[in-house]
Amino acid sequence: MKAFLITGFCLLVIALPAAGQQDTSGTNAVQRSLLLKQVIISPAKSVSRSERDLHQNHLMSLTDKILERTPGITMIRRGNFAMEPAFRSLNNGQITLTIEGMRIFGACTDRMDPVSSYIEPNNLESIALTESPGENANGSGIGGGIDFKLKQPSFSESAKTSAMIGSGYETNGSAFQTLAGINVSNRSFALQANGIFRRSGNYRAANRGEISFSQYRKWNGSISAIVKTGGKSFLKGDYIQDEGFDIGYPALTMDVAFAKARIAALSYHYRDTQRHITWETKGYYNFVDHAMDDTKRPAETISMHMDMPGTSRTFGAFSSLAIGIHPKHHLEAKLDGFRNELSAEMTMYPPGASPMFMYTLAGPVRNSIGLSLSDIFSINEKLTFRPGLWMEYMHDDIHGKEEREQLSGMFEGNLAESRLLSNINLGISYNPTTEWTLGASASRGARASTLQESYAFYIYNRPDGYDYIGNPSLKQESSYNLSCSGAYHNSNFRAELNVFSYFFRNYIAGRMLQGYSTMTIGAMGVKQYINLPSAKIYGTEFALRWAPAKTVTLSSVNTFTRGEDNEGIALPLIAPFKTVNSIMYSAKKTIIQAETVTNSSQSHVDMPKYGETPTPGSTVVNLSAGRSVPIKLAKSLKVSVLLENVFNRSYYQHLDILKIPRPGRNLIFRTSLFL
Repeated sequence: MKAFLITGFCLLVIALPAAGQQDTSGTNAVQRSLLLKQVIISPAKSVSRSERDLHQNHLMSLTDKILERTPGITMIRRGNFAMEPAFRSLNNGQITLTIEGMRIFGACTDRMDPVSSYIEPNNLESIALTESPGENANGSGIGGGIDFKLKQPSFSESAKTSAMIGSGYETNGSAFQTLAGINVSNRSFALQANGIFRRSGNYRAANRGEISFSQYRKWNGSISAIVKTGGKSFLKGDYIQDEGFDIGYPALTMDVAFAKARIAALSYHYRDTQRHITWETKGYYNFVDHAMDDTKRPAETISMHMDMPGTSRTFGAFSSLAIGIHPKHHLEAKLDGFRNELSAEMTMYPPGASPMFMYTLAGPVRNSIGLSLSDIFSINEKLTFRPGLWMEYMHDDIHGKEEREQLSGMFEGNLAESRLLSNINLGISYNPTTEWTLGASASRGARASTLQESYAFYIYNRPDGYDYIGNPSLKQESSYNLSCSGAYHNSNFRAELNVFSYFFRNYIAGRMLQGYSTMTIGAMGVKQYINLPSAKIYGTEFALRWAPAKTVTLSSVNTFTRGEDNEGIALPLIAPFKTVNSIMYSAKKTIIQAETVTNSSQSHVDMPKYGETPTPGSTVVNLSAGRSVPIKLAKSLKVSVLLENVFNRSYYQHLDILKIPRPGRNLIFRTSLFL
């Protein structure tokens, strides 16, 4: 019945009558989407000065915090660092995480190192979100993907050099950040380099005092260079190195000694504006090295010392072509391939006995090649169609004789598996007037099980307390997705509404196995990944922005998601209703903003099957102020002050593992000098 209601509501939105006054202002500022499209991190010409200044203040924020304030995204929190993004409560292999179109996979079996943890706001241009699987040209999945776009240097008519330095301090946890960047350019060459260092001690919760094992340290550096190869082409090289160490995870049984990533790419770009042709070909390589560590935990809390290192190595390449056949007809095609090699080990040191070694990920390898085709064509000025297709062939296997021997005793039959995946999407947008935009889309998405879901060997899952083993015979998880949207805008007001639903087949989840002994001390039992016959996730997103005066902007972003399996039992890790409301004052060189973040309670949970408990609601108030100060021998000096959790509330969110309280009141000072 709920599925029919959602479909009926979509039809109702599409049938809304054209209404509203004609927009004669010519402004594009309020026409930018408030929901889901693209989050701009660095200064850009397409945003207002006040928005630009706010984004510059974000350069010292954690990427986690920027994602957490993005509509549709919630974060799975295991500590004060490296939270895992979920998009519309879809996570892990259900969505595709890429950096500039490059596939990269974490090396940690406990998912302590999502892709977002190896990228920083100071080397980001934007974060692009894809809602439908057929529209995502970066890989197969159920719910689209998140692509982190890197900053790109640009050529200049004359030799130019610019730089910036900045620092920040947070009172809660005595956290410190410092960053620097430089840009060099001329007619045929441009280079951009930046780096940041972060350090934080244990943070303090409002009513729980210090949260042990919540510290972290890291540095991140990146360099990007472009060289002209002709009047319409250039070569581009990118390199990112991210080094995290001494990272605590209070919600887990182990911390992280180090988490390292090295990401390199070389690409060729061609653009012919007269013929409307854009072509990019890229080759890339990334290596992730990760080691879990319990040596800094109190001895009385460690029943047995363990070492758990893991690595991820990915080689890949793609070539994409975009052609504007006509001003109202735009074609895109992309050929993409990668190879990912994972390895994870565990060595246990029982007191008075010899060490015991095993692979928790015994050398699984995935080879993939995919083809994306998309088309955007307008029937007239009001009606536009967006069909999209993604086809992908995957082959999984085990690399190494010892690794294969270990798994052959657990899994019957052939350990190798091949799959052909297809994602297809059709989107329609209709503009009855200049103020109204209506849209709908229908898509069919599919994904292969992750290498962890296929080949895990007694990997402990903290949320439900079970050891998990994989299943190489898992079927494709597929979904039929429906969504509809409506947006209205005039010169100072904008409202947007999205309604979406995912109807799953062969949903991948864990089922308890009888007669199996646990490997992890204290584990409640052993589960294996299986396919449930069906499941569903549905929800809505609603946003408002109103500028009653030139200096004042009010905004409200609201999201709601609900999920159930084939038995009507609540799915795990489904975020409750969330609303973020703010008022911003901007005049001359000063910005002041007040914000409330409210998460409702989540009682739609199931403890026996998925190990979840209810979560109470919470409201947190944040304040911020920033000012651009003129200074000699420099372009500008930007100073900002932020006060998070103004009333020092004790709270946690539903996707916070073990319900560890989040930070209490936190005063943040940041300065950035642009040269």
